[in-house]
Amino acid sequence: MNNAILSVKDLHTSFFTSMGEVKAVDGVSFSVNKGETLGIVGESGSGKSASMLSILGLQGKSGRVKSGQVLFNGQDINTLNLQDIRGKNIAMIFQDPMTSLNPVLSVGYQLKESLRRHHWEGDIHARAVEMLERVGIVPAEQRLRQYPHEFSGGQRQRIMIAMAMICKPELLIADEPTTALDVTVQAQILALMKELQRDSGMSVILITHDLGVIAGNADRVLVMYGGHVMEQGTRREIFYGAAHPYTQGLLRSVPNPERPHERLIPIEGQPPDLLNPPKGCPYVKRCPHAMRICLEHRPETQTLSETHSYSCWQGVKE
Repeated sequence: MNNAILSVKDLHTSFFTSMGEVKAVDGVSFSVNKGETLGIVGESGSGKSASMLSILGLQGKSGRVKSGQVLFNGQDINTLNLQDIRGKNIAMIFQDPMTSLNPVLSVGYQLKESLRRHHWEGDIHARAVEMLERVGIVPAEQRLRQYPHEFSGGQRQRIMIAMAMICKPELLIADEPTTALDVTVQAQILALMKELQRDSGMSVILITHDLGVIAGNADRVLVMYGGHVMEQGTRREIFYGAAHPYTQGLLRSVPNPERPHERLIPIEGQPPDLLNPPKGCPYVKRCPHAMRICLEHRPETQTLSETHSYSCWQGVKE
């Protein structure tokens, strides 16, 4: 834990709608070490993005962090000025680059905005040109004057990476950075992120529903479902020693290149209604191993190693 750049403890975030309270993040705890890539995986609505937005205070007017502690470099993030941290110390790549970029402002203006906000010491224009070249968009001088609609989807995602990296953050949160991109561009974007991480030594939180992306890029993996952490461990522990029925179900539902003829088995049923979440385990209605205790009580955390744990009643000694 001493090496942790980010430590999240028992985070609870709810969104208050006309239909009631949506418990999007319900007791999430994890840490990110300096220089490592933490992959967060799970179905849509599992609380991946909501957890990250809560950390940065971007949960919106309808959202509220009800409880929990977030430590950044050992300091409680609530004692820090989030306006000063966002973009400078912690940066985020959002899911859809087209909606994240302002269509009426040039790419150059938007790239330089963070530098101006955080009082960059040096030539702002030169830094913007450098980052655009770094992400492979050339000629940078000319393209800085262009607008988002003049770029392809892959190029806009590269611009978002440049914007996130321009102030040299210590932690980068990449929320589905390759969504809606073809596989060739996806590989290029992930390779670019790896290169920038290697050069800067920053930590990365990679949010995705794609287990293939996680397998090729994450050092440790956090599996989320229904606003809870179901399992966490190193990449090898998760892919070769998954202990939670949900993690096992995810792995069975995606192609395995080592066993190309193996039949894929989808997870039956639907994710839980977070307006009325289950009293016990959130996975209880879809779990093939569900027991009576799973309906009534939250599962205990089972520790398999210093890095591997899962939240389940299976394997608990009476």
